[in-house]
Order: sequence, then structure tokens, then C-alpha cells
Amino acid sequence: MDKKKNLDNLASEVDQQYEDGLSYHRRMGFLSKWPMYERFKASDQWPAATPQTRNLPRPVFNVIEMIEDHKVANVMSEQIKLVYSRQEIDDNMTEEELEDVGDLFSRFSEATWERIKQDELNDEGLDIAANTGTGIWHYVWDNSISGGDLYPYVGEMQGEILDPINVFFGNPQQRNVQKQPYIIISSRESVKHIREYARANGMSKEMALQIKPDKDTQNEGYDTAKIEMNDSGKVTVLTRYWKGKDNQTGNTKVFMCKVAGGLTIKKPADTELSLYPLAVMQWKRRKKCIYGIGDTEGLIPNQKAINLIMAMEILSVQLTGWPKLVYKSNAVDPWKITNTPGEMIEDRTPLGQGDGVKYLMPGSFNSQASALVDAILGYTREMTGANDAATGTAPSADLNATAIMLLQKAAAIPIESIKRRFYRLIEDIGRIWEDMWKVKYNIERQVMLKDDEGETYPEMFTGSQYQGIELNLKIDVGPSSTYSEALMVSTLEKAKAEGDITFAQLLKYMPKSIVPYRDRLLKELDEQKGVIALMEEQFNSMPPEDKEVFASLPVEQQFAMLQNAIAPPMQAAPMQPEALPMGAPPIPMGV
Repeated sequence: MDKKKNLDNLASEVDQQYEDGLSYHRRMGFLSKWPMYERFKASDQWPAATPQTRNLPRPVFNVIEMIEDHKVANVMSEQIKLVYSRQEIDDNMTEEELEDVGDLFSRFSEATWERIKQDELNDEGLDIAANTGTGIWHYVWDNSISGGDLYPYVGEMQGEILDPINVFFGNPQQRNVQKQPYIIISSRESVKHIREYARANGMSKEMALQIKPDKDTQNEGYDTAKIEMNDSGKVTVLTRYWKGKDNQTGNTKVFMCKVAGGLTIKKPADTELSLYPLAVMQWKRRKKCIYGIGDTEGLIPNQKAINLIMAMEILSVQLTGWPKLVYKSNAVDPWKITNTPGEMIEDRTPLGQGDGVKYLMPGSFNSQASALVDAILGYTREMTGANDAATGTAPSADLNATAIMLLQKAAAIPIESIKRRFYRLIEDIGRIWEDMWKVKYNIERQVMLKDDEGETYPEMFTGSQYQGIELNLKIDVGPSSTYSEALMVSTLEKAKAEGDITFAQLLKYMPKSIVPYRDRLLKELDEQKGVIALMEEQFNSMPPEDKEVFASLPVEQQFAMLQNAIAPPMQAAPMQPEALPMGAPPIPMGV
């Protein structure tokens, strides 16, 4: 009975911490601002129409989406690689031992990057960060995944992106995630699934049935999150992480529990991890706050101004092209007036009393309005680092790839700080992966890695055997944009033209996007080199008199003779030599 009471107390504690987090979000305005930012990003930028404004044009020129998409693409424009190495080096270690662990973890990080679709996670996380100011990456161990025939395994690391509106930090003034006293993640999940989860974690059937669906969706903030299917039967689930001391080793470990419907559905459990499995990036730093500032926050006033001016221009054109018709009572029959061109209208107004029908001409629209829109848009793009050079529009058609790339680098200076924070985030993610590999990968499994040539090979991996080895981690950033590749190709071609490299080296270092069948070409070149070497060896082994006879033959016959001579070692089909012309000397048997 005391045990159940303790668990209920834990659920009450988590619920209270969740309410405290919601209260902080409300006071900061996040619950209302972030959904508004999402609506503006999704082109929902006008308020609901009223009877007075129902005929007002509502154009949307989505500057926010354009700027944020280009900046996210710019941040992700480089190829990123995690490079691990031993932290401590023993003089007695061989070079192979020094490179073994670091190289294994580096190559496994590449395989993990592809397996969990890290580029897609980065794109989603940066998209949210650019909009709301905060991107949150979360990595979990999924025991529902299994595989392997020769080497069976259960469990695999998975990644997901969390919306900041669903993440609550114990100390929101502390930017360092690993120094947080606790972290709570809220989610809406099916009651049926949660009851099964609770039963699997030791809850009785009677207690599991006490978990009831609720309609508590107002705290989700976003319009789409507030609308659920009537028969969905969902409940708010709270996952809490916190750090505590391991009773046996005394080391700091990460613990977690789950609460739903006021009940603890997963008891406190030691994850054996030493780091919170969450990484946070601020798009722009907010003073004394773990939640950052997004671009949308400062772009909304500009966006509203552009939309309003354009709406007034469109309205002016409508009123000028189709002005309102004014008529005197009983002067015309209004039901007979149509939009037919050249239609005649009977004016029943008595003579001397003016026209019975006339158009109400609106005032002319100020021509400076269009110039004002261009000015607002230009200043906005310039100040946010999304000008023509940054978005890939060359100011002149005569510029080569090198000049365009230099212009892009100069234009990207305003977002260099964002890139640095992104690289720091990737380093934090690399540490989370390392921590999870050393703890969760405790059974030998076969993983597929890639060598320096990009070829796949199998490797046995047991991460837990490296728990006592401290590793350094650095982020290797390489260019991958179109102009960077063009510059690389230009440099390689220049080196080939000057004789500094061979054609084989040119192919080897060409980007695969430029030479898609590079490996096949290199293989054929190697085969040709082998054939030529055998032919040279056969010619050099001839006696001097045979060389003289060979030199007097036509090129076709020379090639056929050498090919027949090397056919057995090359396992090639024998070729019939061409008939010798009349009067040609006989071919020596040794040739």
C-alpha cells in the first residue's frame, strides 16, 4: 500500500512540475506567440473577415517563409562529419590501436547518421528553430526494433524532433541542458496504447483501466493540435528525466518515469546514461532563457505592412477598373443594368436635373506605395542575411563559380553565429550518441560501415566494451553547395591540365554528383593499365631481331599479336590474326 502511495506521490509531483512549466510558458507568452508564428509561416496571415472587411483583398506575399527557408538551407549547406579520437594516449600503443576506437566510432556515426535520417531531423529541427527560436532533438532507445540473422539483436537508437511547446525545463534560465534539474516532455497518446504500456511495466489491469481519455488540448497551443478525432480517446502523457546518484558506483546517472491520468505508468528507472538524451539549439539567444528567438518574431510587423499595402493597391485597381455606380431614384431600373459591354441604359431623369446615372470615381492611389513595398522587402532581406547573393541569385551573368561563392560567403556573415550554434548542437548530439552506444549496445552485433572509398563492409560492434575509454570529438565541416562543387571541379581540371595529377586522380577526387559512374570508370582504367603492362612486358622479352620484325608490322597486326600472346593469363578469347599481306616476312615463333 505504501508503494502505491509513493507512486501516486510521484505522479502528483510530476503533474505539479508540468503545471509550473505551463505557467512559465503562459507568462512568457509562448502559448500564444508560437502558434501565431506557425500560422504566419503557413501563410495564414490575415484575421478572420468581418462584415465590413469581407470584400477586402487578402493577398499573402510570404516573406517569412522565403527568408527562413533560405537561411535553413544555408545553415545545412555544408557536409558534417563526427570525428572521434582517443583522449589519452599511451606511449606503448601502436598506431593501429590509437586509430582503432576513434575510427570505429567515427565510421559508426556515419552509418547512424544515414540510418536514423539525421539530415531530415536537422531540417525539421532547424525549421522549428527558425520559426519559434528553439529546436530540440531527442534520442530514445526503441526495444521494439529487432534484427540480425547470424547475430540477432534487440533495440536500436531512434531520433525525433520535439516542439518547444511540449518541453519544460526545471530551470529555464539555464541554457546548458545537462545542468537542468529535470526535463518534462508532454505528448498526446492513445489511451489504449498507454494502458498496454502500463500493463507491460507492471501495473495491474484494474489500475490501468483508471487511465481515462481527456480533452485537455488547449495547452497544445497549435490549431491543428487542438483538433482531435472524436473517437481517438487520447490522454496527456508526461515523461520526466532527472539526474541522480547510482547506488552502487556513486556516478551521476539519468533516470526517467512516465505519468498519465494522474498515475505513474512507468516507475522510476535508471537509463544508465550519463547525459540527458536531448540537445537544444537557440536560433538567436534570448537573455537568461533556454528558449531562443526566431526570425518570425521580428518579421511579422514587416510582413503585415507588405500584405496591407499590396491589399490596398489591389483594392485601388478594383475600384478604379470597376467603380461603383450611383443612380437617382426612379431614374433607371437597377435590375436592367448588367456588365454587358456597350449596353444602353435608359435615363428617366427629367431634363435639366443632371444625369440619373454616373460612376463614383475613387481617388488615385499613390505611386510611392509600390516603391515602399520594394524598399521594405529589400531592407528586410538585407538585414536578415537573405539578399540576392545569399539566395543564389548572381548580380551578373559574367561571374564564375568562385566569385559567386565568395559573394555567398560574404552575404552569409550575419548567420555565421547561427551556424556555430548548429555545429555545437551536432557536437552535443555526437556526445549523446557516444553515451548511448557505450551503454545500450552491450550485445555484439554486426553493423555495416563504409571505408574511405565509400565501399560498405561488415564490422562487429559492442559499444559497452569501450566504456572505460574517453574520446575526443570534433566536428569536421566540408563544403557541399553547388558552387563549392563547381570550384572543386575547376581546381581539379586546372591541376590535370598543368600535369600535376593524372586522369585517374582527377576521376578519383571528382564529386560523385559530377561523375556518377566514377567507380566503374576507375575499375576499367585499372584493367586497361594491367593489359598495357602485360603488353609492354611481352615486347621487352623479345629478342632484338624479333623486335625489328615486330616494328615493321602494321599497328593492327602488332596489337593482335600481343593480345594473343597475353590471352591465357587474361583468360580472353583467342583472336584470329589478320592475314598477312603478300611479301610480308614470317612471324617468329617467339613473338
